[in-house]
Amino acid sequence: MKGRDLDMARMLLGFSLSLCLAVGLWLPQVAAAVVDPVFSVTTSTNSLLQNQSFQVDIKGDSLDDVFAYELNLYYDESRLQLDTTQKFTDLNGFALPIKIVRDGGTHAQLVYTKTGSLTGLNGSVKLGSLTFHAITPGTAELALKMVKMSTSSLKDEKTMTPDIKAAVVVVSSESSTSGGSPVTTAPIEPTVVSVKPEQLQTSGVDQISISLPVDVQQINFPPNTAELLGDKKLEIQSENIKLKIPAKLFTQLINLVSEQERSESKITLTIKPHNEPTIGDGVLNRAKNELGASVKLGSAVYDIKLYVTTKAGQTLSLTSFEQPIQIRFKLDPAVNPKLSSVYYISDLGGLERVGGTYANGELTSDVSHFSTYTVLEVSKSFADVPQTHWAANVIRELASKLVISGTSESTFEPESKVTRAQFTALIARALKLKTASVSTSFQDVKPTDWFASEVAAAVQAGIVNGREIDKFDPNAQVSREEMTTILMRSYRLLHGITDSTAAPSFSDEAAIGEWALADVKAAAALGLVQGRSEGQFEPQGVATRAEAAQVLYRLLSK
Repeated sequence: MKGRDLDMARMLLGFSLSLCLAVGLWLPQVAAAVVDPVFSVTTSTNSLLQNQSFQVDIKGDSLDDVFAYELNLYYDESRLQLDTTQKFTDLNGFALPIKIVRDGGTHAQLVYTKTGSLTGLNGSVKLGSLTFHAITPGTAELALKMVKMSTSSLKDEKTMTPDIKAAVVVVSSESSTSGGSPVTTAPIEPTVVSVKPEQLQTSGVDQISISLPVDVQQINFPPNTAELLGDKKLEIQSENIKLKIPAKLFTQLINLVSEQERSESKITLTIKPHNEPTIGDGVLNRAKNELGASVKLGSAVYDIKLYVTTKAGQTLSLTSFEQPIQIRFKLDPAVNPKLSSVYYISDLGGLERVGGTYANGELTSDVSHFSTYTVLEVSKSFADVPQTHWAANVIRELASKLVISGTSESTFEPESKVTRAQFTALIARALKLKTASVSTSFQDVKPTDWFASEVAAAVQAGIVNGREIDKFDPNAQVSREEMTTILMRSYRLLHGITDSTAAPSFSDEAAIGEWALADVKAAAALGLVQGRSEGQFEPQGVATRAEAAQVLYRLLSK
């Protein structure tokens, strides 16, 4: 590019045409347009079936020296899905990738500038073409509501609000557009799209977003994707699932190929939903057997793969990611988000809970490898924890997250006392602590004990200590002050050093061990623990299983 072209490209990123005025003195002065342009929006069809596609053309007439423009086409996102993988114009110059903006109503933002030429567009010009996919029946309206234009002088900027409308009628694939009689249509084959280098080169943003039509299951990327992204993340948006991939992951992937082969290799991402009832039923049956609970699917079952293919046809993939990928599922509104988690399904059919955070109808989690994933709602009830129990909801939620379990298939024993081994295991599971070895320096913790790995992990994390140098005392009941100290160490592991916050006073503070007093006061200030009776903490009191569940829930909710 010439210097003037590079300046124009920089100005367009983040597009505000007013920025162009700052460099207007660099360019020749041209008289401003005196005739307002006229716009039109046309569709390739007036009606179509669900899952079919159509094209929208935006045309400008009476153009006079239009050097740069921004078009904003509003559409009904509940009925239409925009394909952002294609360029919206073939005009000579520089065009930003199609951007979906949801502020003030969903609309496609199209930004273009000429380069090199001293004059802008004149007369009648097709300014943009978009491809939409029909996803739900009904009338879908499109409207061109705002246009910004600038002349080649970059001083004459104009904002127009034409409000030009068009509409298409989306008909259910099970009925025709005329008499309602059944229509036979060929099954829609999954579409493959290829991401172009220019779609990954937008400056001024920290993330590149690509929206996929509903039928796309495979996306091909150039081999230098990591270089094109720089330090940006790439977000792939589909109707029911979204992925946020760090650029370094593409570097890790392409490094699997020899340097000589990289330029002619191809990177591929596949996202294949398994909508067949037999697949879902199989997952549910395995989940019910493994988890011993009532289970529902909260999303489709997705098989996700990321791999690189050489020119010779060799396919290579990563077994684990150096940086995690964020995966977001659109949650089925029929399931309870508090009881729902992302699950990994191994090639042998085993289930592993990944977790997830719920917000705005989506469940988000980080994954360190690709395979088969879904969302499961797990609901576990216990005969001795009625809905009227003060900790019923807490116990139900933690059981759904596999943090706690019952003492039998049907009982929880909420008032039973908790041992040091039991509480340590609960904390280790809640924090997902891992250890490479189950060996410890404690003579009373054998590698074959059910709690050995959890105790080893918690000791290595600095969360628990033995009661003596070589004695852990796993079967001793955990006191409330011990539980609170372990809780605060866990909190600091998650959140760092706590702020000094005014803490409530307890009338029995003198009975709290000096080693535990600061932690008890800090935990009370944070709302992690409370006194058992008015004004008293009861530090030597023994924690119950219900109390342990409650403080764990508060810890995980911070």
